[in-house]
Amino acid sequence: MKKPYIVGGIILLVLIGGFVFNRYVYSKIEYQKALPLFKDTANQGYVNACFNFNTAGDYKRAIEAGQSAIKKYPYNADAYYCLGRAYYNVGELKLAYENMKKALSLTNNIKELMLIYNQIGMILESMGYLDDALLNYSRSLSLARNLGNTDMQVALLSNIGGIYYNKGELDKALSYCEESLNLTTNENKKETLYNNIAVIYNKKGDYQKAIEYFHKAIEIGERYGEYRGVSIDKLNLGDTYREIKDYENAEKYLSEGLKGVKEVGDKYWEAIGYKRLGMLYKDEGDKKTAKENYKRAYNLFKSIGAEKDAQEVLREMKSLDKSN
Repeated sequence: MKKPYIVGGIILLVLIGGFVFNRYVYSKIEYQKALPLFKDTANQGYVNACFNFNTAGDYKRAIEAGQSAIKKYPYNADAYYCLGRAYYNVGELKLAYENMKKALSLTNNIKELMLIYNQIGMILESMGYLDDALLNYSRSLSLARNLGNTDMQVALLSNIGGIYYNKGELDKALSYCEESLNLTTNENKKETLYNNIAVIYNKKGDYQKAIEYFHKAIEIGERYGEYRGVSIDKLNLGDTYREIKDYENAEKYLSEGLKGVKEVGDKYWEAIGYKRLGMLYKDEGDKKTAKENYKRAYNLFKSIGAEKDAQEVLREMKSLDKSN
């Protein structure tokens, strides 16, 4: 019988968010707090390296370090958690889920469970399983409240708001996001919250309000060096400009956002960027370029296991063919 591994203390480093509905995707709040992994600092190598590479946005090396950590520490929840998070960051959703479930099975520490349930919620939501995602977010929120962890409560209220957004319950979504905004005292975390509120206003059809909040998000994100988050905000802003037929600004922000997410190696958001450029060129009447971008988006979604998104793009391509 294998001896269970008791984790000495997980590194509390998590990206929170990731809500997808139609064209708009919630970005992430990054919450970071370090705890020692092991008493024997000589054995920290691969696991710490995985977390450090994730933080730096070097996801390829994070995956390599995470895989090495698992080989060396097969009962270490930290190693599976970090590897799962790295796979999530590059949009490899199936692998992310498998590793996060393994991390869940290796710990009964409340702080660790709080983080793992949240991350599983993010993965399931990106895969389109909204009710399962809500269940995991709610479990994480309950633990955060029991622990008195305000930062996680801020993030999880926003995450739950995203679920209701994806379900089309926009007033409920806005209520959760505003509660989250009112609870936070950290200025840099407002980047994500402003983005999420903008997403909801966009869906409500209040485009000017949405643009206002997207610009607020970008301003704060640039101030605090949130490069990945800013790139996502720009993709959202660009698509909003597309909807009001301001095609010049739409192309500007979509191109900038796509360039940013490609540089950090995020395949999921790269696919979103190509999809939105496809929609822009379709609106402008350039069907050939639209189809090229749709194909790039479809292939990326398929390659990372984001089937729901792949099927949405396939429907867009079929609609484009019918319009010829």
